[in-house]
This record gives sequence, C-alpha cells and structure tokens, in this order.
Amino acid sequence: MALIRFTNKGIYCAQGDFYIDPWKPVNYAVTTHGHADHVKWGNKAYLCHDLTKSILNHRLGPDLNIQTLPYYKQITINGVKLSLFPAGHVIGSAQIRLEYKGEVCVISGDYKVEYDGISTPFEPVKCHTFVSESTFGLPIYKWQPQHQVFDQIKDWVSGNKDKNKTSVLMAYSLGKAQRLIKGLAGYEDIFVHSSIANLNEGFISAGINLPETIRITPETKKKTCKKALSLYHQPSQMANG
Repeated sequence: MALIRFTNKGIYCAQGDFYIDPWKPVNYAVTTHGHADHVKWGNKAYLCHDLTKSILNHRLGPDLNIQTLPYYKQITINGVKLSLFPAGHVIGSAQIRLEYKGEVCVISGDYKVEYDGISTPFEPVKCHTFVSESTFGLPIYKWQPQHQVFDQIKDWVSGNKDKNKTSVLMAYSLGKAQRLIKGLAGYEDIFVHSSIANLNEGFISAGINLPETIRITPETKKKTCKKALSLYHQPSQMANG
C-alpha cells in the first residue's frame, strides 16, 4: 500500500491517518507552512514547525489545537515516523519526511533552493518518493540572482527620491515582505503595513532577528513617508513567498 495518496481533501497518509496541507477540514493536518493555500481553518488538530505556530494563531485564531516540532526531531504517528526538514521557502517552512516499514516519502510543500538570508536554507532529503511543488517549475521561468534584484530595487528607490517621490512595494505579508526587509536592511528606513508588522512581531517574539521597520498607522503623516520606502500587504489566495 502506498504511503500517501491524493484525495479530494488533499494528500493523505492512511497508515498514519493524517493529511498534509489539506484543503478541506480533517481530524489531523500536518502543515508545511502558513500560506493560505497550504493551511485552512477547521481542522481538529494541526502539526507544524515551531515558528509556524504563531502564524496559524495570527491567521486562524488563538484557540487552535497545535502541536509543534523543530527541524529534524522525529515523532511516530500510528507507526509512521514523521520529521520536518527545512524547505527554505519562508520562515518555519518545512518538508515533511514520512517513513513506514522502510519506505521513505518526502512532501516538499513550497520550497526555494536559493538562500534568502532569513529562512532556514533548503536541505535535500534522501527518499524513495519526492512530491514536489512546481508552481514555477516550467523552463520559461528564469530568475535572476536575488542580489541583482535587490540592486535594481535600490536603484529604483534612489531614482524616486531624486524625483521627490515615495517608493511603494506590494508584498505578501508572510515571506516576500520579510525577504525584502532583510535584503534592503540598512539602505533606507522601511515603513510597513500593519499586517506585515504584526507577523514581524510574532517572528521577533519567537527569536528571529529581523531588521527594524516602522509601522504605518492611521496617525502616520504623509510627509513622514515622503521619499521613503513603504511595504504594503498584497492579498492573494495563492500567497507564495
């Protein structure tokens, strides 16, 4: 019997009787990370990485039944050995490693192989079966090294300042926002939307070292942000980091 199968609720491990990133409510959901297309409200119990718990509480509510694991620690669920390995996608993102009677399966969730300086770097995990997220897997997608992208952003911000304009970037509050903050730290004061600030505070309280930002509030004066760099939340059902 295969260790996992695809169902109308998501990826299911029958031997362990749990789902991975289900899109409908189930009894036990193993969660790769906190983006909206990977975690849903209504599951009776959740299992995720330590750093993902505050994200689930922030987005789904404070009264969730959440069990957490650090990377590499192994637990057993109904005879299935389960452990989490870094996915490099966003802070706390994890690949799910399953082992049962000598068979090893890894479900990647979203992952990123270029180290972003803030998420725990991706690690390949030896297995018999690897389930890969491939949102941008087609060869038409060719990404520049991130340092080149940040240099382009800095040049753009400098050009806006010379024109007495404010620079505004839209970013998912989880993932993209933290990458931008880390990559642009020390270059300019960075003003952030409250949804980004709230997640940043959750990470900082969990021990993550994030560069300082300035929260935008209703009291923030227009002239305060003049010629500055501001990050605003970009809502999306497919919130990839």
